[in-house]
Parts: sequence; C-alpha cells; structure tokens
Amino acid sequence: MAEPAPTEIKQSNSEPSKTTPRNAETNLMTEKDAGSSDNKSPSPDKTQNNTQEKASIQQKESESNEESDDEDGPTRKKDRQTAASESEMDSVLAEEKECLLLLLEARVLLQSLIKWKEADIAGMWQEQLQKDEEEKKRTGNMSVTEIQRLLQANPEDDSEDLLSKLQELKQQLALEVRRNHVLGNDLAKLDKRIALLIKSRDPNFIRDSLNIKLKSQKKPSGPHPTSNNQISIKQLEYYQDLFYLLQTEPRYLARLLYLMNQDQMENFLDTTILTLFGEAYSPREEFLILSLFQKAIETELSVLKNVGEFLTAESVVPKMVVTYNRRKLGLEYLKQTLSPILNKFLAKEDMNLELGALGIYQNMINDIEIRTGEKCPLDRNITEEEAAKNPDVDAILQKRLTDLEDVCQLVLDGIISSLNHLPYGLRWICKTIREMCKKKFPDCNLEELLRLQGFFLYFRFINPALVTPDAFQLVNRDLSTVDRKNLVIVAKVLQYLFNLKTFSVAEKNLQTLNGFIHEKQEVIIEYFNAVVQVANPEEELEVDKYLELTQKAKPIILISPHEIVSTHKSLLVHLNEIAPDKDDPLRLVLTDLGEPSSDIGPDDDRELQLTLNNRFKVDMEQESEVSRLYAETKEFVIPILRMVPLVQSVVRLNLMDILEAGIKFAADTNNKQLSNQINRVLENIQKLEEEGKMTKNDNYDSFVLDVALEVANRRAIREQQRKEIARLSASLEKLQKHSLYINEQITDYTKYLRDCLNQHYNPNKKGKVKKPLGPFKFTYKELAKKGVIIDSDVPQLSQKGTIFVISSEDVGVFDIEAKIAGISVEKMKIELDDLLEKHYSHIERLELDQVVLDVNMTLHLINTKFKLLK
Repeated sequence: MAEPAPTEIKQSNSEPSKTTPRNAETNLMTEKDAGSSDNKSPSPDKTQNNTQEKASIQQKESESNEESDDEDGPTRKKDRQTAASESEMDSVLAEEKECLLLLLEARVLLQSLIKWKEADIAGMWQEQLQKDEEEKKRTGNMSVTEIQRLLQANPEDDSEDLLSKLQELKQQLALEVRRNHVLGNDLAKLDKRIALLIKSRDPNFIRDSLNIKLKSQKKPSGPHPTSNNQISIKQLEYYQDLFYLLQTEPRYLARLLYLMNQDQMENFLDTTILTLFGEAYSPREEFLILSLFQKAIETELSVLKNVGEFLTAESVVPKMVVTYNRRKLGLEYLKQTLSPILNKFLAKEDMNLELGALGIYQNMINDIEIRTGEKCPLDRNITEEEAAKNPDVDAILQKRLTDLEDVCQLVLDGIISSLNHLPYGLRWICKTIREMCKKKFPDCNLEELLRLQGFFLYFRFINPALVTPDAFQLVNRDLSTVDRKNLVIVAKVLQYLFNLKTFSVAEKNLQTLNGFIHEKQEVIIEYFNAVVQVANPEEELEVDKYLELTQKAKPIILISPHEIVSTHKSLLVHLNEIAPDKDDPLRLVLTDLGEPSSDIGPDDDRELQLTLNNRFKVDMEQESEVSRLYAETKEFVIPILRMVPLVQSVVRLNLMDILEAGIKFAADTNNKQLSNQINRVLENIQKLEEEGKMTKNDNYDSFVLDVALEVANRRAIREQQRKEIARLSASLEKLQKHSLYINEQITDYTKYLRDCLNQHYNPNKKGKVKKPLGPFKFTYKELAKKGVIIDSDVPQLSQKGTIFVISSEDVGVFDIEAKIAGISVEKMKIELDDLLEKHYSHIERLELDQVVLDVNMTLHLINTKFKLLK
C-alpha cells in the first residue's frame, strides 16, 4: 500500500473535487491531525487514543459510505475509497514521524548522557591522578624518570649553590663561637680576679659582686634564717650554673616533668615556667620556653597511643599550657577580649539564663505569690514535661534561649575578632601539637585534631576566665549566684561549639541550641585553621640559638631558696633517667653542688637574684663529613637529572642508568661541566658506599627517595635555605661584633686589674714607677717549717742546701728561683690573682715543678714579706 498511494493521490488531485460535507469534515480532521503531529510529538498514550478515534471515525464513514453507495453511484464510491486510503496513509505517516522524533530525542539524550559520563569519568580520573601525584611528592615514591619529568616541567635556576653557602656559614659560626667562648672565659676570669683582689681588702665585697641580694622579706614576722639554712656563696655560684643549664637545655626539664609525682606537678610547673622563664614577655625567654614545649610534646607523644590520650588527667602538656597562660601575655589577652563583653553582659541585672522548665515554673509561682500575697492556684507537684507545656513557661523559655544565643554570639564574635591578639606562643603550641599528632597518628581525622586544638584554646584558656572572671580580675563588681549560673551556661554552650559537638538527649534543655552550633561550626573551623598560621619562633621572635652567644648582659632570675632546693632534690632523684651519661654537664654541676640543704623548708620564700652563667663550652651542632657529602651529592644529582634528556625504556630505570645516559649525552654535546658533575657524583657514591650511607643492593633507591623528597619540596627548601642564610649571616655579624666588644672589655679589665695591683704595691704613691721588690731568701727548712712547702721531689740530701729566692719585678707576679749550692736549678712563677682564686675556691695545694705549696701559707708569706694584702 505504501507505493501506490502517491499515484492514487495524483489521480485524485487531477479530478474535480467532489466531496460531501462529511468527507470534507473527515479531510479537515485528517489535516488537523497531520498538522498537529508535525508541530508536536504526542505521548504514546495520546497517540494511541488518537489512532483509536481515527479508526472509529473511519469505520463510521465507511459504514455511512456503504449505506449511500447505492444512492451515490460508482463515482462517489470510488471517491470515498480514495479518501479512506489517504486518511489511513496519513495516520501511518504521522505515527512513523512521531516514532522517528522520539528516537531522535532519545539519541540526543543518550549522547548527552554519554558526554556527561565521559566528562565525569575524565574529571575523576584527573583528580585521582592529581592525588596520586601529590601522594608521590609527599612520600617521595617516584622513579628517577618521574623525578626527571618533574624537574624538566618546572625549570629553576640551580646555579646558586645555597647548600655550600650554608655549610660555609656554619663553619664560620662554629669558629666564631669557639673564639667567643674562649674570650668570654678570659673575661670572666679577669672579672673574678679583680673581685678576689678587692675581696682581699674588703671581705664583704663578694656578696655584691655576685649579685646575690635579698630582694624582699615576705614574712618579716617569721624566724630569720640562721647559718644552718643559709645557702653558701659558693653554692649559689653553682646554682647559677645549674639554672642556666636548665633554662637553655630543654631536654632536662622536659624529661623531669614526666617523672614527677602528680601532687608535686603544680608547684614545680610554677618554678619551671613562671620563675625560670619569667612572667613577662621577652624574645629570649619566649624562645627558650617554646623549645621546652617542643621537647615536652615530643616526650608526651612518644607514650601516647592515640590523639584522645592527650586529654587525660595524667597528660603533662595541658598542665604546662595552663601555667603558661597565666603569664602576662595570656592575662592581658583575656582582659582585653573578655572584660568588655562580660561587663556589658553582667550589667543586665534581670538576666537569667536558667533553662529548666520546672525551675522556671516554680520561680513563676513564687513570683506570683510574692506579688499578690495569695497562694497560687497552680499545682506545684508536676513533672518537667508538664511544666514545659505551660504557655507562660514556654514564653519565658523561648526568651531565655534567644538571650543565651545572643550572649554566646557576643562572646564568639569577641574571640574570633581578637585572633591577631592571641598570644603567639599559644598559637605556635597549637600548631606544633597539630603537626606532630598528624605525623605520629596519620590515620587521625581533621575533626580530632581540631577538637584537640579547641581543648587547648578554649577549655584550658578561655573557659576558666568565663566561668570565674573575678579570679582573673575581668569584672568590676561582685558576682551573684544567678550571674555565676549564667556564666556557666554560656561557657557550656561555647565549650560544645569549640569541641564541634552538639547536645544529646541528656542535655534536653540545651538541644534547641544545636541549630546555633551547626550554623557556627564552619566559623570555628576557619578560626582553628587561622590560629595555626604562624611562623616558627626563629622568624617570629627573631631569635635563634646563636643569640645566646651575643648577649652582653647575663640573664637574671628571681627564685626562692625553697624552689632552689626543691629543684635540686628532684634532679638528684631522677638523675639517672635525665642524664644517664656520666660526663653530662648536669651531673658535673650537681657533683659540685653536693647534697641539697635539708634545713630549708617551704616557708622560706625569700627572693634571691641569681645571675645565670654558662660554665661549659658551647657545642655547635655540626654536620658530620658523611652527612655533608650526602647532602652535596643530592645537590649535584638534581641539576644532572634536569639536564639529561628523558630516556625511553620499557623497564624501570635506576640512578646508574640515568648517569650512564648523562655521560653519553655529555660526550655527544661536549658538555664538560655535566661530565665533571657526573664524575663527582660517582666518586661521592663510592665514598658513601664505603661509609655505609648508600648501597647498590637496592639500586640506590633509598638515595633516590631522598632526592625525590628534595625535588618535590625544592622551592620551599630553597626558600628556607635563603632564610637560613640570612639568619646565619646576621648571627655571624652579631658574633663578630660581640667578639670585638669582649676584646675591648678584656683590655679594660686588664688595665683595671693592673691598676688594682699597683695600688697594692704603692697605695700612697700614685704616678710613681714601681721598683722591683725583693729578693727575699728562704731555706727549704724555713719554708717547710712555715707550712709553705707541703710536698716536694727534692731529694732528702739536697734539701739542706736548697735556697728559694722570691722576688717581684712585674705587678702581681712573683718569681721563685731554687738554688742548690749557689747554682740555679729551677725557676717558677706565681701570680697573686691565681693564688686568690684558689684560696676562694678552697683549693689548698699549688703544684709547681718539684714542689707543692700550701695556698693559704703562701699568701701569708707574700703578705708578710711584700706587704701587699691589708
């Protein structure tokens, strides 16, 4: 039927149009249906209904036509048949067209879905590739070829040898430090000799010269210290050495804190943090106390199994943070941030944030009875749920919830806006804890780390000030019971917020505020992330380990005798755990100190001023030759990998493959510099293999791993190296200036010492040149009888004929010449200030060649014969 239809339509169009009204109506309906199908694609149900309607119409027309066939004749019958055929064809064509349109729409939709899915898969694939790339960079798990691609994709100037500059600076610093240490010891020796020389004339001078002064007597009514509970001057000198060591070497205190009993912890932390490092802020003390925190955090983490154990009662670092926050900077922050907010909040006398429905209900009844003077008809014996249904109670409760939310928002805004005023040390401690925990527990999630941060920032710092503001002097009036309850409720809501938690069913009264907590959690997370965005102490405080070597004024602390003795005892109890090495400086100082006094009790709270002193040689941390060679080899390999073209291979290439390719490339391009670098690397690798630092058993993959980590963080490392060079250069300049200063001081002290000695020789003859003193002659027997000679190597037979001739041509220097039978056999020299120092240090013997002299008897002899000492 599909083929003859057009012929029949042509024939129909060539004949005169003879249509009955019914046929016209049928054709019109068919045209309308066809037109509508052209303009709109009907749904399948609608299409089926239209088809059924058309078939019904056609059937009726057919029946009508059959009835009129007899009347209209053959022509009309033919016309009706043609029209029926056309209508049927139009219906079929419309259905086919609709099907084609639906298929086309489905195809377009399918193509869109495919493109969307391909884009989604491509995005996921790209994201995964990026993650894999970042993971490789983080862990250094890259092949040599991947390192080459990374280097060649990120060209950078490697011509500046920053590592060599750093190593050279460190060597210069080490030399300058040793030089300063020697000069410092010489200056201290001169200072002490001057003091001793003066002391020989004024016994009370030494007390002032050591800066050991009684600053205050807090309990004048109590018993005065006796000679039994006094700390000797010599002991105080050793204590100055001890507390300098504890202050500048954090490993001792960090270890001791974890060995102490919990009941001793609070008092010892006061001594450690507030006394030893001071309550006020100074860059030096801040740098040292943060070094102590770093060691303490490392020690803490070494015994923890998860992040949550940081919050246990036995944890030491939180206790340290609490004491640290009590210093001046922490208290000033609380006063500046919370004081205005709390005074504004507490000024509202009618403010009541009690949220218990039953409590509100009972108070409402009491208010009614007091106001009216009559018993309230409301039943007092109802449940919490029944009280909450009371409309008046509900109205009060809703108002209080609104007030509570407003107050919490006020405090929160104050905390967030004061971020830049938050003490730097607390921010750095949070940063260090967060980074170290992430490193120690890589599986812990961000929420755990943020909660830990909230614990230190809010719960251990801000929360105590919110709950008891009067204890921190943050409010200007006395607090009522209602005020304290209000503050507790506000602090509790903020505690949940900073802990990133919501109220459970157990806290039904506060569950309404979960919406507020959810809304503000993003703000808190942003705040936590901003808190840890701080530089390292070296950059922030502009202090490093070299600064200690350039201090002109020695550090001073104020400490009570009880704190001194208590610290001494604690160190002795745990000495084996704190300083296991027998040559440890701490052991040497404690040996000199001996046993602590047992007569000094906790009531002895006098304040002694100790001028801290470093008696030990400063050890500079220098890289070993192997470490230096290893670092140098890495620096040589990186530009080689950048220059050598990528080698295509189906197998994984190792370091030696690339170096061989580099040798060939250098030969082909006549690149002598590259060839020399590769040869230098090969020589270094051989040396490092001999030292056991590298091995070819793993194709040097461990070395490649270090190179990969270096390359992945190349920009940050080189930037850090530049900063380190700047810091070391500044430190070297300071050390050199300090060296000049010490030399000037030594010159001045030497001149002053000579003047002091001249005064001893010629106290009343200023300006006159001193004549040589002596000589004075003594037989061996005379000196032995006076107790000056206490031992000798002079043979018994020679002692009778031995004469000692003592004279002085230089100020404070005494020449001793031993003669036997008039022949000079030995010449010796004694310096007055050396004798005085030994006398002060309770050293009884002065050992010379052939003889040993008693220090005190020798001083007496000099005083008698040379009239030097008054």
